Amino acid sequence: MLIPPVGIRPHDARRLMIIFVVAFNTLSAPAHAELVGNENTTTDTTLNSSTKAATSEPNEQTLPEVSVSARHVEDERIDTTRAITTITSEDLERLQPATLFDAIKDVPSVAINGGPRPSGMSFNIRGYADNEDVAVKVDGIPKGFEKYRMGGTFLEPELLKSVEVQRGPQITSGSGSLGGTIIATTKDAADLLQPGQRYGARAKFGYANNNDEYSRSYMVYGRPDDRIDILFNYSNRQSNDIMQPGGVRLENSAINSISKLLKVSVFPSESVQLTTSIVSFEDSGLQPYDATGGQPGTFGNVIRSIEDLTWSETLHYRPDNRWVDFKAIFGKGYTDLHDLIYPGMSSINPACTPVLCRGNLNDYYRYETTNLDISNRSRVIQHKDLSLELLLGLQYNKNQREVSRYFDNTAYSQTFYPDGFNASAPPGTKSYVAYYLQPKLSVGRFSIMPGFRKDFYQVDAAGGTLDLLEQYDQASTIKFRQESYSLGLAYALLPQAANQQLTLYSNYGQGFRPPLVDEYFTQGVFSRCLSFFMSNGPDSQICGDLYRPQTSESTEAGISYQTPRLFGSDIQFTSKLNFFHIRTSHLLTSLRQNDAGEIVQDGWERRNGVEFESTMSTRRLYGRMSYSRITGKLFDGEEYIPLYTVPGNAFNITLGGSLNANVDVNVSYRRVSERTVVTAGGGFIPLEFGTQDRYEVFNAGIHWAATKNVGFRLIGENLNNKEYRLDGAFGGTIGNIAPGRNVRIVAEFTY
Repeated sequence: MLIPPVGIRPHDARRLMIIFVVAFNTLSAPAHAELVGNENTTTDTTLNSSTKAATSEPNEQTLPEVSVSARHVEDERIDTTRAITTITSEDLERLQPATLFDAIKDVPSVAINGGPRPSGMSFNIRGYADNEDVAVKVDGIPKGFEKYRMGGTFLEPELLKSVEVQRGPQITSGSGSLGGTIIATTKDAADLLQPGQRYGARAKFGYANNNDEYSRSYMVYGRPDDRIDILFNYSNRQSNDIMQPGGVRLENSAINSISKLLKVSVFPSESVQLTTSIVSFEDSGLQPYDATGGQPGTFGNVIRSIEDLTWSETLHYRPDNRWVDFKAIFGKGYTDLHDLIYPGMSSINPACTPVLCRGNLNDYYRYETTNLDISNRSRVIQHKDLSLELLLGLQYNKNQREVSRYFDNTAYSQTFYPDGFNASAPPGTKSYVAYYLQPKLSVGRFSIMPGFRKDFYQVDAAGGTLDLLEQYDQASTIKFRQESYSLGLAYALLPQAANQQLTLYSNYGQGFRPPLVDEYFTQGVFSRCLSFFMSNGPDSQICGDLYRPQTSESTEAGISYQTPRLFGSDIQFTSKLNFFHIRTSHLLTSLRQNDAGEIVQDGWERRNGVEFESTMSTRRLYGRMSYSRITGKLFDGEEYIPLYTVPGNAFNITLGGSLNANVDVNVSYRRVSERTVVTAGGGFIPLEFGTQDRYEVFNAGIHWAATKNVGFRLIGENLNNKEYRLDGAFGGTIGNIAPGRNVRIVAEFTY
């Protein structure tokens, strides 16, 4: 059963579906070929990766993990009852995405803002486009920080085992996930070792002709003992400026980055796993100050240096006891960023005049994140037609930032930025403690999963802001509590004995986004509490506790279908159609003084959407299809305007397969419709709107395993050399022209 995506013309939908299904039926392995599972077999998908590595043949084509039993069939790529999609290690290996952003851009309702440099990209999920609206986690540790239009999630795709994309807020994700959460998991040695191997190594060398990019990656890994797993990876990428389809170079788009991963897992017993993960990233070079807008943007260019480090410790205790499945993650994240701006490079530091020369401007940012996440899942009741699970969790997070600004002209610097303090970008600390519980009750074909979460937040000003607040007897610490609820319902339409699933489901979820340190404590041109706007505002012109958290309510409903034997063949098939409605209230950008002199925050957004996704796979072929469409409206507190942050309607299809034991090919097609964008206005000037043109892009790839240890890849991106615009700052403006045709060649050597 394949449900055509809403919004595509019926005859186009029928044509695409026929091509999609007939291709698999025609080219797939014979129907009598051995299947992954059958009605009398249960495949345990909870085996650890070392067991899987030991039971897989070296040249065997790996299929999606599918569990087949009398109760259910599971495909880890698509969650059948929630808006969650996973990009697996097989997907990453086949498609070889150049960045983390490329890896997930085909997920429904997901778009990429900014770019095309990886450090200038940010995620857009369901039209939530700010960095603070989409949570990002690497090996369980939240990433991200507050800096004006600073994009980038500093992680090379070469290090990834999987990427889970959660659309919409989840009880376990917490604040800052109005749009959703990106969960990246790095590789282990067991994911790479062949049967009987204790040690291994892999080297990759790549070249991309568009920007003369050279990349290299070296990885060593091993399991010297059954109780230890070790992996180390070093990756380096260097390039010139990116070439656009018109033959023009995009200034300041060159790349010079280094990333490293060290991961060690220890298994003291069969029920205990201890894992240490350290991921580092370094990048430097000339780039736009406003990384997500057009180039060079309002603020010109900077010489930006970034050093990023994520360290995590994970304890997983899973004894042979249905009451205990315990996991604890503790970690730290560090980011050091330095912006160097010569006179004349940016409006922030104008060119020298006979009267005044400020000299070089140096902005320093240091971010430190501390995180603790503890959870336990108990199987309280386990019977054939009745089961009850209980998930309990406790989370702690602290995000501290230090900011300083210095000019070479020390007299000017001390006059306007004493001791490096910049009131427009205040330092501070934001922290929270939260607990949550989520039971899941299944009775026959029906299941219900309610959830509750409570956050205790504290935001503290620091540095020179303390002196500013003290002058006006204004609080420097802001505390608040926030409760969130969720509810999931699902009903299996087919009997339990059927070797397939047809499921109806509905979910409700609440989320919130706390104000930033910048929003609470900024003073100056970026403050919404300037006396020009608020005659009844605080004398300090620092908003402080006038802000309240931005909240959302999300409702979705849909139907999903899974079977390992589509039409009686060996095609494993999953399909899901999802509808959602979201209302976001108390927009932070709507804080203002109304005509009656009251301080209000009454702005809201409303969006509706449809998401369709489907996967197919056999022993020879694989495919993926997705479609998404979002519409909405925004009330900014004074007028109704289009919800300009939503991406264009997107349709994606990828088909691939093995021509023989040594050659694998894939092709993909992406079509994005026109969308509404801001063309002018902002601040004191009303917004003006226009349309960003639609576009189509074709990609293709081929992998040749020359020998057991040597492989070559040829990857073509934007093969039609289409000139189109990327989504700009916050998804609301027209961004840069996308890169033109790019051909990547990769050589892989494995020991």
